[in-house]
Amino acid sequence: MTEDRPRTRMTHLRPDFVDFHQTHRPIYVRYAESFLHNRTDAEEAIDDAMEHLLRRWDMVQAGENPTAYAWGVVKNKVRDYGRAKRRRLPTISIEPAAFDTVALRHTSDPIHQLIESLALFWALETLTERQRDVLVLRYLQDVPPAIVAETLGITQATVRSTIRHACARLRQIYGPDRIMEGQTDDPAH
Repeated sequence: MTEDRPRTRMTHLRPDFVDFHQTHRPIYVRYAESFLHNRTDAEEAIDDAMEHLLRRWDMVQAGENPTAYAWGVVKNKVRDYGRAKRRRLPTISIEPAAFDTVALRHTSDPIHQLIESLALFWALETLTERQRDVLVLRYLQDVPPAIVAETLGITQATVRSTIRHACARLRQIYGPDRIMEGQTDDPAH
């Protein structure tokens, strides 16, 4: 949050919004940072999204799926913030996220892993928006399936189904044995 914009005082907010903020903001910031490549920019984008949600909180809560609505607001704010900063984000681009993945942080051959990641990210661009969101949160950010479901406002069964369909599509593009090897959809893992 920049100094010229006052931060909303959490002590005077409705408890249900405070709970929502505390639960979702960390994941939203990680997601935004994957695309904006700067922690401060990510925090500002998410703070803008949270302020937007706060101003409309009664309407958000009255909606059919408040969490899904909030996710849409977050994605739009990240996209808008990227454009405002003159970054190439006509749609949320996954390719730059290759430089900060769980696999890359834990490999003994970072160059090979980076090449693999770039190819995978190109393939991810062919997926539906929901499929990309699920895979980015689940595998790039290492968010557990239950939290992915909660973050996106969908069920865990939908997360598992989305992963299955996305992986099937990626296998068509990338090769049958190379997508999500060793990954599990079991929430216990």
